[in-house]
Amino acid sequence: MTAAARAARIAQLRKNIARRALDVVKAPADTRIIDARLIGTVLVVATEQSGSRWASVLVETFRLPAADDIDLRYDEAEPPRWIPLAGWSGHSADEVPSMLAEATAYAQSI
Repeated sequence: MTAAARAARIAQLRKNIARRALDVVKAPADTRIIDARLIGTVLVVATEQSGSRWASVLVETFRLPAADDIDLRYDEAEPPRWIPLAGWSGHSADEVPSMLAEATAYAQSI
């Protein structure tokens, strides 16, 4: 596998993981993932929602549940669901880099 193919595969895997996290917050199915990155244990996802009346671009942060978050009746056959942490919204794609920078700083701080 070439370096470019490996990078493309990793990017696709990140988008698949991001889609699962977005399902937790009930993002519309047509939400376009602009960027997905893992900062430590925090997943940072930038999206574009063309039909949103409040904001067309969003950056959201998620983490997997820690041992203290898991219900004692937790079924190990069921995979853990992402926990939403914080989010930023804007009206233009020009705002995404600054929102990603804020989300990255937030992810590094926790």
